[in-house]
Amino acid sequence: MRLFLLMVLLFTGWGMAQSNEPTLAELSKQARERKAKTQKPARLITNADLKNFQNAPVSMSKAAPEAQPADQTAAEAKTADRKTAEPGADAVAAEKKQAEWKAKFREKVLDYKNAVQKGAVLQLRLNNMTNAFYAQTDDAMRARYGAEIDQTTKEIENNKGEIAVAQKALEDLKAEARAAGIEEAEISSMIGELPKPVTITDLEGEQQKLE
Repeated sequence: MRLFLLMVLLFTGWGMAQSNEPTLAELSKQARERKAKTQKPARLITNADLKNFQNAPVSMSKAAPEAQPADQTAAEAKTADRKTAEPGADAVAAEKKQAEWKAKFREKVLDYKNAVQKGAVLQLRLNNMTNAFYAQTDDAMRARYGAEIDQTTKEIENNKGEIAVAQKALEDLKAEARAAGIEEAEISSMIGELPKPVTITDLEGEQQKLE
């Protein structure tokens, strides 16, 4: 009898212990509940968030430049050097061009000045001989002065033609310079101030100043 009671108690305790232990389904359910509690709920995106995203700066990284062949790099370097040297070459060419035009104008200006100077000398000679002619009482001397006056007058007329030719040559050269792209200010600087042909009236005025 005691043995029977003992066995009943043992089976009853084992059954209660079995009933107190959780089943596999219960353990799985508990694990899901713990996982749900530990996970944070997904954040909802609002219109304000979208606006902030639109205004946020965007960082864009540039791709690294592709490596160029050595030949192409050398060719580009030569081109750059040539472009750098071109301004100096242009300046040298401009100076050479200006020097050539200066030489041309110097020659034409000298021809014109020589013609004008020759005319001034002839006019002065004519003026002096004319005064001597009227101051001379000797007929032979008057005849001599008269012949020299005629010769000087012819030379003066010829000189007027020389001055006109020199002046025209200078004007033609000015036109060529303009066509070649020379500025008017540069042309005037190359020519400078030109003397005017002297007349008898001018010489008489100079003599009166001296007297």
